[in-house]
Amino acid sequence: MRGDHQQFEKNEVQILAISVDHIWAHKAYAKSLGDLPFPLLADWDKSVSRTYGVLREETGAARRSLFLVDYRGYVRWRNPTYDWKNAEQYSELIEATLALPKIPIKKEEASS
Repeated sequence: MRGDHQQFEKNEVQILAISVDHIWAHKAYAKSLGDLPFPLLADWDKSVSRTYGVLREETGAARRSLFLVDYRGYVRWRNPTYDWKNAEQYSELIEATLALPKIPIKKEEASS
């Protein structure tokens, strides 16, 4: 994601990462990577992970997962067990990203 961030931006996709770790752990992690070009959000109470069905209740950790949510808040694609090393899964993500509906442009915005 980090290496292709500009391509996602070009396709009007906002990347948000979320983890059940504390915000201070996020800051250290991002710093260890030389910073991230997208926000890393804290799901400290685990409510988001639980809502999306990716929280491992027995360990309190969330599975590495990806969700594409359109501008209206609808989940358009999901992979609850995403493997970032799997090229086929990454290709599926890119294909799904390109199929996301775009925010409609109002006529007056298009003419200016």
